[in-house]
Amino acid sequence: MTNNIYLEVNKSNGAILCYYLEQPTTASDKVDYILATKDELTYLSALEDCIFGPGMVATLSDLQAHRARVQAAKKAKAARPTKPVTAAPQQPTKAASKASTDPMVITNFKNGFKPVRK
Repeated sequence: MTNNIYLEVNKSNGAILCYYLEQPTTASDKVDYILATKDELTYLSALEDCIFGPGMVATLSDLQAHRARVQAAKKAKAARPTKPVTAAPQQPTKAASKASTDPMVITNFKNGFKPVRK
């Protein structure tokens, strides 16, 4: 099963009217058929359902803006330098080891607990 669909776009105003799983073979002077993915269709449907007001429909410019944002995000992710993973120290720091064995710290820690009735 393919991830591609064809959006029917009104030539006069760029409104996306519907979608087809296969490219229609009939030519029309009023509509174009634009190749898109199901993810893009999901985005356009979410725009209409959650963002746009009643009666507004997604247009070809909405699809083009979404594609531009996705491409910019992919480029930014690819261009981001990755830092090498540094190994964690094998021994605890001096402050941590001293704090865990200091009797005053242990007493303060134990005093934070509520007494339990037996």
